[in-house]
Amino acid sequence: MGIFTCGQHFPRKDRIDFAIADLGIGIPRTLKDKKGLQYSPEQAINWAMEGHNTTKTGPIPGGLGLKLLREFIRLNQGCIQVVSDVGYWEQRSDGTVDRRTLLSPFPGTVVNIEINTADINSYALSSELPQDIF
Repeated sequence: MGIFTCGQHFPRKDRIDFAIADLGIGIPRTLKDKKGLQYSPEQAINWAMEGHNTTKTGPIPGGLGLKLLREFIRLNQGCIQVVSDVGYWEQRSDGTVDRRTLLSPFPGTVVNIEINTADINSYALSSELPQDIF
C-alpha cells in the first residue's frame, strides 16, 4: 500500500509536526512473525523504540533509527507518538513515556513527530564529531 506522510509548521507555537504512516501488518505482528515474540501492541512498540532491537536479518545492521529519533526528540523537548494495532506509545517533551491500549486498531503503523523549532542547539552523532573533542 505504500507510505504516507504529511506535516505542518506552527510558527506561533515554535513547532513542526509531521506524520509517517503505512498500512502494513504493524509492529506487533512483525515481531511475532519475524522474531517469535508475542507482545501486547504497547509492549511491541516499546520494544521497537529501544536501541539495537530490530527485526532485520543479515549483515545490514538495524535497531538504531527509532532510538536515535527518540533521543533527539528528548533533547529537543519535542514529542513522538507511535500507534500500531491497538497500541499507543508517546514520549512527551519532558521525556516521560505513556503507553496505553486504544479502543480500535490502526491498520499498520503511524509515527507522529513534533519538533521544537525554538531549540537553538545543534545535534550530531558522536561519530560525526572530531576526535579531539573527547
